[in-house]
Amino acid sequence: MGVDLVRLERSRSAPTWTFPHAIRLSDSELGRLNEMSSYSEEQHQWLRRKGAVDPVDTNIKIVVHGNRDRPVRIVDMKVVPRCGAPLSGTLFESPTAGSEESVQLGFDLDEESPRARTIVNKSRWGGDYFQRKTISLKRDEEIAFQVLARTLKHYCEFSLALEILDNGTLVRQAIDDHGKPFKVSALRTRPDEYGTPATDYAAYREVYVGGLMNLENDGKWRREDPGARRPA
Repeated sequence: MGVDLVRLERSRSAPTWTFPHAIRLSDSELGRLNEMSSYSEEQHQWLRRKGAVDPVDTNIKIVVHGNRDRPVRIVDMKVVPRCGAPLSGTLFESPTAGSEESVQLGFDLDEESPRARTIVNKSRWGGDYFQRKTISLKRDEEIAFQVLARTLKHYCEFSLALEILDNGTLVRQAIDDHGKPFKVSALRTRPDEYGTPATDYAAYREVYVGGLMNLENDGKWRREDPGARRPA
């Protein structure tokens, strides 16, 4: 089986980001960031180059095709995660105001043994996709997967593996981020006055806010004292 595309797509949480280390942007760096259009691919890639990790969920597009003279069958997709405590280096938070054949799958990395689940909608997931279905591919036939990996408790690095039945033999096709693991981190939270989990800014070494949190400056990014912000 050939892999045509593996691409990280912008999380629906964008442009909120978390980092493994403290980042103190210089005035010129912050100015450069604020010159970029909000939510643009340019801003998205600039932050990724600094080490940005998607918060809560990460969205991966994968396109594969059959490359055998006989049909092959995808019988499962597995995730291989390594998880620890959520990242606490730097938080960039900027909240916003409210085709080809594609198979949408979700992995809950907080489960003990995550399975590839169907996605009914962004807040509701169904059962194990491959318990009820498999995918057969003839030579040069393509299929696209939209894979969402989510965690509310951990920082996770992970790869994916397609299990393929090829002429009666089960083989694995590993998929990662071009030689590196995929990454996603829960946000650091604590209960607010109503007992609802809210972002714990004091848990981060550096915090930058933008969007609805900085409307007086047209939503541009600004640095804030992590200990001065209340959970939100």
